[in-house]
Amino acid sequence: MTTSKSKDSESVDNIILAADQGQLDLVTALLDQGVDPNTVDEIGTSALHNAAKQGHWEIARLLLEKKALPHVRDGNNATPIFLAAKGGHSQIVRLLLECGRHISDMSELESTRLVKVATLYGQAETVQLLLDFHAPTLAANGNETALHLAAMKGHHDVCDVLLKHDKNLTRSFWERMTGPSLQVYSKDYDGHIPFHYAVTKRHEKTIQVFLSNYPDLLAACDKDKIPFFFNPVTSGKIDIVRIFLENGVDIELKGRDGQGALHNAITTDRRGWVEGTKEMINLLLEHGASVDAKDKYGCTPETFTNDPKVRMLLRNHAAVRSKGDLSSSVPKISAPPPEYRE
Repeated sequence: MTTSKSKDSESVDNIILAADQGQLDLVTALLDQGVDPNTVDEIGTSALHNAAKQGHWEIARLLLEKKALPHVRDGNNATPIFLAAKGGHSQIVRLLLECGRHISDMSELESTRLVKVATLYGQAETVQLLLDFHAPTLAANGNETALHLAAMKGHHDVCDVLLKHDKNLTRSFWERMTGPSLQVYSKDYDGHIPFHYAVTKRHEKTIQVFLSNYPDLLAACDKDKIPFFFNPVTSGKIDIVRIFLENGVDIELKGRDGQGALHNAITTDRRGWVEGTKEMINLLLEHGASVDAKDKYGCTPETFTNDPKVRMLLRNHAAVRSKGDLSSSVPKISAPPPEYRE
């Protein structure tokens, strides 16, 4: 035997669906008929959840005027403001903050979660709004911050918002000594700072944003004490190397073994793991990399090559520099034609 839904049940379903579809007139009519704005469906979704998720500001405002609860959680533990932040509906986020619970009334976990979800989905305007309402961004070392997420995803505009906020934070001496570090230096569970992910994920615009805001990252190292600058050098990412060079990286920057970028580029060329190593060597030499620089074992870059062309390039470059005639051109190494590549 089949049964039909009751009129009240249909009204509940209708207001939730109407809010989802942006049907303001229908939502208004149903509320005027006495439908409870706080009723939910079988998975805990309310009309306000749907209005917030879809960005229907007028419906959200109407529901709040009719006493819809702004902090109710659905079956996934999502609140309306969480769904609005995820979707980048900043005006609804503002509405819910002004009409519901302020950031200061939320737990640190809840407010940080809002910033993180907006960050994860690249909602820069919403992230800025949450920061304007004093949402926290710092975390103890070992905890992932919003900046870690933005760097991983390559959301350079969100990174810019977070980094500018980071620089403007005012903290007492005691907070600086005992509290969490700024986001830019904060380490996650794996011991990585956010810049690590920008570099290793090859997000060029994001790398530029980090270096523009924090130039001292040019000399920063990963958790193994290897300069981040060496990562694109050894992986053949010449455009990223150019970004470091254009931002003023020290071409003679050394790693823990005393080797510089040129040592690393030549070692990579010898191993034959990546393409473009000849171009990389030429680029570093053009920017003043020393062919006489020694690592802690006394080895110069030439020590690490078995290629006579590379060896002669380094010797010719050294000869030109010794004469002081830096304007003289040193023959460059051409990459071998495809038929000679292994």
